[in-house]
Amino acid sequence: METNQRIRLAIEESIQFLESTSQWETAHGENSRRKWDGAWWHMAALYEMGEVKLIPESVIARAKHLLETKVWRTFVITADDQPTNESDRLKMDCCHCELAVFYMILKAYGCDVDTELPWIREWLLKHQLPDGGLNCEPEAYIHSRKSSIISTLPPLEAILWHTDREFTEQEAAFLDEGARYLIEHRLVCSKQHGGVLDMDWLKPCFPRFFEYDILRGMSFLAEWSRRRNKTLPVDLLVEGVERLKIYIEADGLRIGRQVHDPHGPWGGQTFPLLEALAGLDEVSPYLTGQLDRVIERLGPEYAYALVE
Repeated sequence: METNQRIRLAIEESIQFLESTSQWETAHGENSRRKWDGAWWHMAALYEMGEVKLIPESVIARAKHLLETKVWRTFVITADDQPTNESDRLKMDCCHCELAVFYMILKAYGCDVDTELPWIREWLLKHQLPDGGLNCEPEAYIHSRKSSIISTLPPLEAILWHTDREFTEQEAAFLDEGARYLIEHRLVCSKQHGGVLDMDWLKPCFPRFFEYDILRGMSFLAEWSRRRNKTLPVDLLVEGVERLKIYIEADGLRIGRQVHDPHGPWGGQTFPLLEALAGLDEVSPYLTGQLDRVIERLGPEYAYALVE
């Protein structure tokens, strides 16, 4: 079966699953976080494909209802942040990544999230650490005060890609500090010793959900520079493209890693759409488009040399 037909059939299966699943009524427990075949993941895959509009309106409404009624709206860092009554204890305890991806899905669909669910944007902006990033591990806010690159990108993307007005001062500072964090880490490196923090981050990954790869960071910096009228970190982006060259083919960028790799940190159950999109070593049109936009941002004087 050719790839396009396989993806179309897989999209239909995901839509049928989203319409029929009872996960929207489950506010807590493993069923609400099934990796990698829960409702959240199906919606995120469609969003990353640029096909969020294929999600039925009834499904979007159920997702919003879940966020409105079944999520504890405080990131639990200390005992004081815990819910105190039985009803609240049954609510989902979300992390920055999960909320940011939900936010991006709903915004891309056309929902007025900042009016209907204003606490999500407030949550994301509130939890930036002094180094410029965020961390989904509560201990980081008490002890190390150090961010996680994985936890940082979805919130940054939510604010950068889904603000259709001038940024507020708080939002501008949030994005600029996030860009500083990525630049200081050279997208994938330790500030202390300069070595690559995780070699898997050099491998293009799709779909990503909340996982990180170097192209995700590059895409953010390229768009941040444009939207914020900031100096483009040219040398860093050129270095990033050089790191990706082993995956660049004449017809595009190959997938170098699957987020659901059973031998990787997030291995787990899959679903047909995830498998149809994430063929290892296959050229991904979605990743190729991201790389093309980064190279376009670098300008014609760099484009020819980079792809040679």
